[in-house]
Amino acid sequence: MYNNQGNQTITGKELSYLSDTLKNEDLLAKLCVHASVGSQSPSLKQTMSQLSQERLQSVSILINTLQQQSGLTH
Repeated sequence: MYNNQGNQTITGKELSYLSDTLKNEDLLAKLCVHASVGSQSPSLKQTMSQLSQERLQSVSILINTLQQQSGLTH
């Protein structure tokens, strides 16, 4: 699909996929935080904490990219 400016637009199916991806990344981040808090192993705690930060960074990058592509800002 193309908009009036000749750029490709995101389809409903793609938006659904992106929404699912964002939800999954959020869930993974929460699970990693939960595992980090509940872990007795310092190395596992550190790894889970790092993974949660990476997941949240992925969400942030995806949202920023979508905002740039759509011309939206907050």
